[in-house]
Amino acid sequence: MSTLPESYNTLALPQIRLSHHPSSSPTPTPVIVLTLDRSSARNAFTDTMASSLARAYALVSSDPRVKCVVLTGSDRANRTFCAGMDLHQPVRLPRARDDHRDTGGLVALAMHNCAKPVVAAINGSAVGVGITMTLPASIRVVSKDAKIGFVFGRRGFNMEACSSFYLPRLIGAGPALHLVTTGAVYPADSPLLRNLFSEVVESEQVLPRALAIAEDIAANVSTVAVRVMRDMIMRSPQSPEDAHLLESKIFFDLFSGKDSREGMESFMQKRAPRFTGTMEKDAPSAYPWWEERGVKAKI
Repeated sequence: MSTLPESYNTLALPQIRLSHHPSSSPTPTPVIVLTLDRSSARNAFTDTMASSLARAYALVSSDPRVKCVVLTGSDRANRTFCAGMDLHQPVRLPRARDDHRDTGGLVALAMHNCAKPVVAAINGSAVGVGITMTLPASIRVVSKDAKIGFVFGRRGFNMEACSSFYLPRLIGAGPALHLVTTGAVYPADSPLLRNLFSEVVESEQVLPRALAIAEDIAANVSTVAVRVMRDMIMRSPQSPEDAHLLESKIFFDLFSGKDSREGMESFMQKRAPRFTGTMEKDAPSAYPWWEERGVKAKI
């Protein structure tokens, strides 16, 4: 996985599928589609799927040909995006508690650390880790027929996949507490989920709409600017003054960078931008501004 693939269409990772958009392209495209591919098991989540997803996010993150990722499920009937943890599979726990890392968290952190924005096309019901693993995505589009459940309390264990961090930040502490306290399954258009989804659409429109959003992102925004702003929101300073100081440092670096020049020139020239910056080469010098934590997964 250290080298970039000639084609994502032919890349074999168990229980998921990567494809170009359009799929007929023989070479990698700016938008890559990542599909959960266990239709026979309602795309239920396993350790194998977790490892494949983490590897896929790491790969597209380092690929300058890729600008955006769309995550979706393989159910052609659009009934189920992911049924949550596969309870028919044995759960492997280490002997020592401090050695345990939940596999949902492995996937959530891989998505969080991916340098390319992820648009989740939730084309059916999603419960447990089936919904929590989408929380680090920048955008979520969902089927109006989908049922969403943070069902952990009804199974006797706690929320995972870093969702205690993401969920209250995305929808507020009050709705988050309601969802996890009841452990119930709600329709996607429930007021409790209002701030979780950017769009609620007909089931057959979920993937086309997510792809349209991804195409717009890939064509018109700087990968570096978007990644940095995402971290500014998710790793935000604790006061207006600290935010001002951080934003000033970042602006100083990015404004003199090549993507900023291209963005302003393309705007003045009334043409489409051609952003070429990467986080590896063009990240602001203040990045990262937080203390990085070592959380190597042990599964």
